[in-house]
Amino acid sequence: MRAVDTLTHTGTGTTRTFAGGLVRRTALDTPRRLVLAAALVALLAAGFTVILAQGTSAARGALSSMAAKTGEVSATNDLYFRLNDMDAQAANTLLVGFHPTIEVPASSSASASMATYEKDRAAASADLQQIAANPNLAGRYTRLLTAIGGYEGLVAQAVYIDQGAQNEAPATPPAAALALYRQASDQMHTSVLPIAADVTAQDSANVDGMYSADRGGAQLDAVLVAMVGLLLAGALVAAHWYLGRRFRRILTPTLALAAALTVVVTGLGFSVLLHEAQQLWVAKSEAFDSINALTNARAVAYDANADESRWLLDPTGVLQSSYFAKVEQVAGTQSVNATDAANDPTQYYTALQQSVGALKLNQGANSVTNVQLRGLLGTELNNITFPGEAQGAYTTTKAFSAYVQDDATIRADAERSDLADAVRFDVGTTAGESNATFYQYDQALLGIIGINQNAFHGAIGDGRSALGVWTWLPYATGIAVLALVGAALYPRLREYR
Repeated sequence: MRAVDTLTHTGTGTTRTFAGGLVRRTALDTPRRLVLAAALVALLAAGFTVILAQGTSAARGALSSMAAKTGEVSATNDLYFRLNDMDAQAANTLLVGFHPTIEVPASSSASASMATYEKDRAAASADLQQIAANPNLAGRYTRLLTAIGGYEGLVAQAVYIDQGAQNEAPATPPAAALALYRQASDQMHTSVLPIAADVTAQDSANVDGMYSADRGGAQLDAVLVAMVGLLLAGALVAAHWYLGRRFRRILTPTLALAAALTVVVTGLGFSVLLHEAQQLWVAKSEAFDSINALTNARAVAYDANADESRWLLDPTGVLQSSYFAKVEQVAGTQSVNATDAANDPTQYYTALQQSVGALKLNQGANSVTNVQLRGLLGTELNNITFPGEAQGAYTTTKAFSAYVQDDATIRADAERSDLADAVRFDVGTTAGESNATFYQYDQALLGIIGINQNAFHGAIGDGRSALGVWTWLPYATGIAVLALVGAALYPRLREYR
């Protein structure tokens, strides 16, 4: 039994001795430890370089994609606006007539309205060209072309008939011209505009989805850069500690420099990626969302203005309801909805005036408080960010309210059968007349759109500028760290040859 025990004990000791020696020979001797340290640092440095380079490259691509995609959305928004204004100008043409019995401003004549119609038509064509560049919109583009072509043909026939009418009374075009225009306007509102609105909605949704992914990606990349960078810096500090302990060196300058470089670049990379996420936030949530709401408000307001003219041509309850549905979309009140307004317009005029009167502008704080309005202007009043935006939003909202109050005069004139005064006031460009007031609203709206557009382009430009050196800095950092580590470890390895 003792012989067996001795043999077993001896065998176990031999095995342990062999395993311990193998471990020492493969990992625990100094040269191999140095090689393993160098390999670990190289692996972390490569990972750090790749993550940092890919993160900054993705941020650069996100900014470019945001600029390009929002440019397409701007084109679809502009198309929606141009189509609405085309129908408004066609309505104004028939409202006044080419040979009217009343005097109208030259800027509101039938010829001037048709000139604006043609400008809108050319701009819409340019917008369609940009939409056509997106293969995902090819089907809608084809349907839009067909529907717009049919609309333009009907308007051309209506205008041709109206041009032959002499001594035309206000809002009384030839019956055949009015019938053709009704058909054209129905086609615009049942075929053309819904497709255009669908394109705009789809593009806006794509921007929302792209933004969420890109901003989240930049934030995640910032965290990964910080984690891997700190791991790399920790590995370099550990290597420095080992060299100091093993070779009795107080300082290894190259390793200390590599660790310091890693910490600095990690901090800068983390900061720049968070900065890119912030610039995406500014560009999308603070600027583009306002641009989107305001350009939509402009298009819908032009459509409402056209409904006013259409109602004078054809005073039906449907057109009155359509008008108030659109003004509610621009500036809804809490107490009166579109249905109530169509039944009793005075309710809406009063409710809007009270809601706008309740707004409190603080120019010093660049804020508007006590916002009771809903709709697109309400969205803007609750998203004020940039210098001058509060004043612009406040002025725009007051101007829209003034325009809507003018609607009361037009409807009152028409209801007492004074179409001449109703038409004069509707197309009038003198201060206090409807078109002049609408122009003031439109100019104020364009001003605040401009503020947000400048902020959008500023955020994109700032983001791109901040990424300037990051096309090469990640790679330069990785190479520098490896070179410094090699300079520190290679002489120590040579001592064992």
